Amino acid sequence: MAEGATTGTVELLERSAELEALDAHLAAVRAQGRGRLVLVAGEAGIGKTALVRAFCERARPGRVLWGACDALFTPRPLGPFVDIADDVGGELAAMVAEGAAAGPLLAAITRSLRGRPPDVVVLEDLHWADEATLDVLRLLARRIESLPALVLATYRDDELDARHPLRMVLGELPGGSAARLALAPLSARGVAELAGSLGVDHPNCTAGPRATRST
Repeated sequence: MAEGATTGTVELLERSAELEALDAHLAAVRAQGRGRLVLVAGEAGIGKTALVRAFCERARPGRVLWGACDALFTPRPLGPFVDIADDVGGELAAMVAEGAAAGPLLAAITRSLRGRPPDVVVLEDLHWADEATLDVLRLLARRIESLPALVLATYRDDELDARHPLRMVLGELPGGSAARLALAPLSARGVAELAGSLGVDHPNCTAGPRATRST
């Protein structure tokens, strides 16, 4: 049987090692009081969101603050931070509404996180991020140890050409400021098991978008 990890009502196939790696990062944040940034990369449909959701379900951090970029011709300014500000409210929401610059905005995020148990902050689909979001990411990477949080940033690495703004940002990150977690496709056995659980003839199918099955 393909290796899997069960969380709630969903079994995540062949992602036990990745879940354990995320568990270890959160444990280190809790033990040391210093934040970490983890870049979760993989092709479209490989299961980045499913992995992060499964991790958040079982990790039970102080809070999960989730923000996402959208596939728009004109990206939402500060898209993921607008989502997070809607949840947090207060100073952060006011600063986002005012269109604050990256530095003051990161300072407001820091203040909203301090004095709490370690939170998980998810920045999803950064391959669609606008320039303002990428500016905050740059600053965040440089100051991550001052944040009592595990920040998970997901992106499609198969959509980043040499001139993509996110690739340029990733190339500029200070050494050691971010850990990288690259998701590999399911093995043939994993595809067969997923197909069998869905009642599909596996020789003619490929892995599903989230590499999961209901349990």
